[in-house]
Order: sequence, then C-alpha cells, then structure tokens
Amino acid sequence: MLDENLPAFFYRNSPDGVAHHKGVFFSIRGSDPSPAYSLRHGDPAAANSRNCYAAGLFDCYNPEVLYGEVLIKPEWSHPSLSQEEIRRNGGVPPPPTPILPTQFTVQLYNPDLQVTVTQKPGTWGGSASYEFSLPQLVFRTPSASTLDRTQDDPGASLVTPKLNFVWRKESKLAKDLTAYMTGKSTDEVVKKKHRDPDIIVGLFRSLRELTVYEPNLYRVELEDPKGLELVLLLSAAVIKDLYFSNDLNQVFNVFDPCRIASLPSAAAPSPPLAANADRRKSLPRLRTTPPTAAPVQRPPLAGVGIASAPDPRTQWELDAETARLRAQVEAEEREMKRQEALRRREREKADEAETRRLRKMVEDEEREARRRQEEVDRETERLRKQYRLKPPSPVGNQSRHSAPSLPIHQQQQQPGPSRPGPQGPVYSSNGLVMSGGNPQAAPAPAPSKMKKKSFWGLRSNSDQSGTSNSKLSKKASAVW
Repeated sequence: MLDENLPAFFYRNSPDGVAHHKGVFFSIRGSDPSPAYSLRHGDPAAANSRNCYAAGLFDCYNPEVLYGEVLIKPEWSHPSLSQEEIRRNGGVPPPPTPILPTQFTVQLYNPDLQVTVTQKPGTWGGSASYEFSLPQLVFRTPSASTLDRTQDDPGASLVTPKLNFVWRKESKLAKDLTAYMTGKSTDEVVKKKHRDPDIIVGLFRSLRELTVYEPNLYRVELEDPKGLELVLLLSAAVIKDLYFSNDLNQVFNVFDPCRIASLPSAAAPSPPLAANADRRKSLPRLRTTPPTAAPVQRPPLAGVGIASAPDPRTQWELDAETARLRAQVEAEEREMKRQEALRRREREKADEAETRRLRKMVEDEEREARRRQEEVDRETERLRKQYRLKPPSPVGNQSRHSAPSLPIHQQQQQPGPSRPGPQGPVYSSNGLVMSGGNPQAAPAPAPSKMKKKSFWGLRSNSDQSGTSNSKLSKKASAVW
C-alpha cells in the first residue's frame, strides 16, 4: 500500500467459499478492510458459461444489485487441414483454440453505459497498454417533459465529450499497472512536449490491490465518479485474467468433451434484477449506443426458424462427439463380430470333439465286439480240441444259416461208428449240441480211453485180443 490514507480495494477469496467468486474489500485512512463488492465469474460447470468469459460486480450486502459485468466470447482458430493431425486426432480435425481478444466491453447499469477497453500492443522494448473512455455526462437532466424523455441518453450521445484513460505497465517485468487520464476527446492534437502530463488516477499493485489516487480525482471532470470506480475495478480484474494468464482454455472455460461429461451439472443462475427495475419499466428504454441505420427488415421464410449458430468450439465438440459415437458403434460391431466368430469356432470345436468322441465310442464298441468274438472263437477251439471234434462243414453252416428256426429234435443225428464207443456231443444243423448241456439230464460218464485205430483199418490181433501176435489182419470196413 502506498499510503494507508488513500482508498484501496483488495481482491480476496470470497467469504462464501465458492472458488469462482472473489470478494472486494475496501479500506481508507488505515481502517480494517471491509466487504464492498462481490466479483463473480461464470460457473465452469454451467453449460451457458462454457467457451466464454463472464465476470460481474455485485453488491456484497445485496446480491441482487448488479453494478456492471463483462462478457467475452472469443474468436476461434481455423481448423487444421493436415491429414497427419486429423489422423492423430482420431479422424476429426484438431479442436479450435481461443484467440486472445484485443478488446472487451464493460457494461454498467443504472445508468446504462458501455465502456470498451482496447489493447494497444507495445513497441520494441515496451509493454502493451489498455485504453478506454468515459463520457463526462451520463445522467439525464430532470425534466417533466415527455419530449425530453425521448431524447438519447447523454452517455450514448455522440456530442458528449469523453475523458480518455489508459492502463499502462511501466516495464515488461513489472506486475504493476497504472491508470492515467490522458485528456479529453475534444482536445486538439498537439505535440507530446506541449500537452499537459497525464494524471494518475489508480495503481493496480501486484495484480491484487487497487489504490485510487483520491486527490487527483478532483482534477477529473467527470459527472459519475462511481462509474469510474466500477470501470477501474472491473477492467483491472479482466486484464489480469485475460492478458496475464498462461492458460486461455481455463479462462474461457474450454474443456475436453470427456472432462465436460465428468463435471457436475449446475443449474443456470438467473440474472439478478435491479432494485429499481419496477420504476424503470415506466420510463422509455434508454439508448446506450450511438444511433445506427436501421437494417432492412425482411420477412422470414416460411418454415425456417431463426436459431443462433453454435460457435466453432461447440460445433467441433458436436463433430467430435459424433465421430466418437460412430467409432464406438463400429467398435461394438467389430466386437460383436469377433464374439460371434469366437462362438462359431467354439461350436465347431465342440462339434469336432463330439464327433471324435462318437467315433472313438464306435471304435471301442467294435474293438470290444472283436475281442468278445475272439474269446468265443478261442473257447470254441478249446472245446473242439478238448472233445476232438471236427469243425462244422460248410454245408452244415449253409443249412444252419438257411434254416435257423428248425427245432433241435427234428434234426437227424449222424450215424456213429459201428462199434460202441463213448458218447460225445451231438451236432445238429443249428450248431454244436452237447448231451451234457441239458441241466435236467444225468451227467455224462467220463470218457474212457479210446481204442487205437488204424488209418487203413489194419490192426494187429494183439490189439484186439490182448495176446501177443505178430500177424496182421485187415479190419472189416463199416462202409463196404
């Protein structure tokens, strides 16, 4: 603080704890800072606060009273036509970025007044400056005449003289801004060495504290010093946010679509009504801008509605969201096709496994049938060897296959040998039938030792009579 006796305003955090609100405290003659104004910025979570900058100066005790506000909608950079950047960005052009504006407008209320602050780029080795003008007369002359009420507002009149002010930075490294009154709009253009020096009206120290040079205000021929105070407070805050910030996206509430979806939704606050709004309704509308030629009214086309076009950033967000949804749908379709192909392969594998299982089952059954047949054949051969039986003739097999349903007792038994011998199993046309197979019949006696036979029917007498004789005799044939 230069002098504690001078009026000073301090920008501090708001007592209500809201991040985008600031409290403006006032101190004079060494007194403790007390709340004077409430500086509120647009809520980043609100939809109507995105892609723009908004700041309003309210009364700290009566939040419905709005003294002035600033609304800035920036220009946007043109989209890139580079295919490489479009390919890196997922098939859509890179997002447009906000362009730093060279001027902004401060809107004051009661009386209504628009003050344009213009940035002047600095020369080599110098810093930029910010100029604005205020009309000397802003209030209407009290009059009971209806004709006087229809006149233009003095602040919007072109004939009203204006005072010129400028915010200057002493050096590029300094963080202090100084407000000067540089003269009137009616002053003649003279050389710099012949005109009066500029009058200091305020100092914005470290971009946090605004000190007003109250003694110099007596030299400022201004009808509305309160308006000058409001313009100084608002313009200093906006200059700090715009031209001393490193991130324009944060200043203009520009976020990525993914971050926008994660932000909490907030209800759009309604603009506060002025305290004397009811009384102002009875008066004619004030003209706060210079008169311009009225545009030619054209009848609207039938069936065509009038709608404001979205800004480039909003349009890019819509295009990016459309591209994202299209890519999401394509990814879902690819995933569905992949899942379907995976399920089809699984079904094919299951079918192949089932086919292999059935084939293996059939092979096992065939192998088991062959094994059983081999066991039957081995058992049959064993029994044939045990009972010294001849294998069934092919004719018998054919008759057996041709007439399998003939009963056993109808088949004729083959005649046995003429000599009595041990009873063996009896063959029939149906197959091998043994007398011992009937469980009700008496068990067959054990087979006795068979007598020796000669292949040609020759046998010695000793074999027949049991006596030793070397003479051979021919055995009688049973057939001939």
